[in-house]
Amino acid sequence: EEPLIRHKIGPYGQDPPTFTSRTSGAELRYALEQALRFRRPAAVMIDEAQHLTKMASGRKLSDQLDSLKSLANLTGCVHVLIGTYGLLPCRNLSAQLSRRSIDIHFRRYRADDPKDVEAFQRVIFSFQRQLPLAEEPQLWRDWEYCYARSIGCVGVLKDWFTRGLAAALETCAPTLTREHLEKYSWSTDQCEKMAQETLEGESALTEKKEARPRLLMLLGLEPKPGLTDSGATAEIRGMTAPRQRSRRGRGRVGERSPVRDAIGSLCQNAG
Repeated sequence: EEPLIRHKIGPYGQDPPTFTSRTSGAELRYALEQALRFRRPAAVMIDEAQHLTKMASGRKLSDQLDSLKSLANLTGCVHVLIGTYGLLPCRNLSAQLSRRSIDIHFRRYRADDPKDVEAFQRVIFSFQRQLPLAEEPQLWRDWEYCYARSIGCVGVLKDWFTRGLAAALETCAPTLTREHLEKYSWSTDQCEKMAQETLEGESALTEKKEARPRLLMLLGLEPKPGLTDSGATAEIRGMTAPRQRSRRGRGRVGERSPVRDAIGSLCQNAG
């Protein structure tokens, strides 16, 4: 609880407002805006932000993110959404949200990168040195098994070691062994499911090779193979805007179309 919160006064000397379950959303929004304006935090962190996508329709999800955008504009406070790959659909709901947001990917350690393998081994070594046991375990020797059951994610590894440590302390074991890890590790099916979702999320964050030519074609900067510049530009215009029909009506049969007559020949005939 905030210090001296009960001794504060509201505007015009009134008592500070109390919020209940019947408080309207507008009042809660105003209170939050005022708190961010006067407290001036460096950022507002929203953890498990992927739950914002659990909406009945995409329109409601867009409204929620627009509300966060307006809150950030009014208060001048950066809002940070932290979550799993389920947060990715929020990136491209609108052009305004896309240009105002920055993606920061905390990726997992990859087994095909020697530097990541070395860093992952160091993480295991750091964990084993901090375990409150009589004997320091040698978990780094089983780093491949640890990697396979944690898919290279430190958060998963930490939760796994915590469960194994609790079992070792309960049985008064002098150290944490491979048997403890095998007993409390996730099953292969669970690890496979986590790996599939992780790979799908990493693929969504990776820029596709065909995306750049498609963008250039959309902007008219690079023609398609076999097309001239004018043909590619005409095709792009056809993609972005409908063709306008000519308003010129057809003339009557035998009626001369309006054209500009040559002037020089008329002057010579007149002379």
